[in-house]
Amino acid sequence: MTQTTVKLFVMFYSSSFFSHFSLRSRFITLIAALVFATTLLLGWVASRESAEQMEANIGNAASEAAYQMVDKLDRSMDARIKEVKLLLGIQALTNGTDTSLLREQLERLQDNHNVVSWIGFTDPDGVVQAATEGILEGVSVAQRPVFMEGRKALWVGDVHEAVMLAQLLTNPSGEELQFVDIATPVYDRNEELQGVLAVHLSWQWAEYIQQSMLTPSGYLKDTETLLLSANGTVLLGPETLIGQSLDSLKHIPSSTTTSPQWAIETWPNGERFVTGYARSSGFEDFPGLGWIAVSRQPVATAFAPVEKLQDAITGTGLLLALLFAIVGWIIASRLAAPLTRLANAADRMQDGEHADSIPLEGGSPELKHLSTSMRNMATRLLDQRSTINRLEDLANTDPLTGLPNRAFLNQYIQLAIPEAERNQQSMAVIFIDLDSFKQVNDELGHHAGDLLLIEITQRLKSALRSGDVVARMGGDEFVMVLKTKEEHLEMLTHEISKRLLSSIDQPVLLPDNEQARVGSSLGAAWWPHHGLHINTVLQLADDALYAAKAKGKHQLVIHST
Repeated sequence: MTQTTVKLFVMFYSSSFFSHFSLRSRFITLIAALVFATTLLLGWVASRESAEQMEANIGNAASEAAYQMVDKLDRSMDARIKEVKLLLGIQALTNGTDTSLLREQLERLQDNHNVVSWIGFTDPDGVVQAATEGILEGVSVAQRPVFMEGRKALWVGDVHEAVMLAQLLTNPSGEELQFVDIATPVYDRNEELQGVLAVHLSWQWAEYIQQSMLTPSGYLKDTETLLLSANGTVLLGPETLIGQSLDSLKHIPSSTTTSPQWAIETWPNGERFVTGYARSSGFEDFPGLGWIAVSRQPVATAFAPVEKLQDAITGTGLLLALLFAIVGWIIASRLAAPLTRLANAADRMQDGEHADSIPLEGGSPELKHLSTSMRNMATRLLDQRSTINRLEDLANTDPLTGLPNRAFLNQYIQLAIPEAERNQQSMAVIFIDLDSFKQVNDELGHHAGDLLLIEITQRLKSALRSGDVVARMGGDEFVMVLKTKEEHLEMLTHEISKRLLSSIDQPVLLPDNEQARVGSSLGAAWWPHHGLHINTVLQLADDALYAAKAKGKHQLVIHST
């Protein structure tokens, strides 16, 4: 209790109001007031700390959701750019093959990528020589950015409405067509410009990514994800907001901000949301277009658990305070010394001591009951603190699979490195990505996809040794961390990977006697063999994963120096 509070008690105790009361009555009143105030103070401290921690966890969850969305978009765009680079290997682009054959090859490539709406090849003057379905063949696109920028170097165009293709492409939905463009110059062996290869990506792929974010975050009631352009215009999100500018939001990250963040924002409709932000910074070959991912949840919904916890702590504190005030009033005259000891013990508990520090007083049933009740009160308050800690654990756990999430993995790795150094151990980091998972979602539904992920999680756990860790990074991507002696790294990596490839490849039985089957691609890197900084090792393992996919999937690729 603070010195100010003590002074107030002394002044109140010495006031003229108590001048006609006996010393016994004054003492009883003082003891009852002290017990009441101590209980309320402990409840207030617990309530305030728990509320602040829960609010921070909720905000961090919102920013993490935004980061996962923008990271998926960046990785997806990078994959599309790499695919376009692979197209440059088509010899028909530079050997003068007739138009029909080149068109056939382009259409075959389009069929393998459902996000591609149109592929065309122009001559050096901007006239389309060959294109999928013959669309725009013989037409000049010399004045379009896709040609003017694409003839200079690899170019990625931001989201835009269809101009020349609006009336030519199949559009069953009737919705306005939007594209993201990728263009690159094509040179012959003499480094002479032969034309421009242009690819129009349907914006629908970004909507798929947005929808995929809603499933793992569905436990967050009323949560919405949006995607903004670099200038704050809504590209994806609720229909009422698409096309609107949100530059009025005060906490939109600047172009120099790279880390996710969150804030309580007042949106244009006047409603307050817990809002998480993450700005795209690109990924590998994709330089980024400044997109901003946003995850929002109404304040009333997001902080409802905080208010509920505060009410519970406050109500419990008030009831307990009233109880102890009454008990103190009854027995304080005979138990002055023991009560003083109990009050001092309560103050010490406030400084961090365990509830057992409160003594169990004897001498009378009433005194024993009081001391027991105070210890139980302290235990309850500590149990509430334990509840808060469990809530923190929930923030580090993937809600669908029960696996640790990205936030937990980052914390674990930082603690695992010093331990590994002390034990003279090394670590293997294995990135795991499921092959054909999207096909399961598309054909059997997202519920089937969730059931498949839960079964795959059990298979991943069964492949682990004691002390190993596997975490879900998001979607169908997992990361496994293994610790062992350096001389055993290669053998252990191959052994565990062999188990994983075999186990994941087995069919998964779904409801209604349906089966789903996915493969897996694995990429691995070793610390400190491949890099002294763990973030470097993580990136190398991720790169190895993409190499595994590029080689045909369902295999392990270990980073080689």
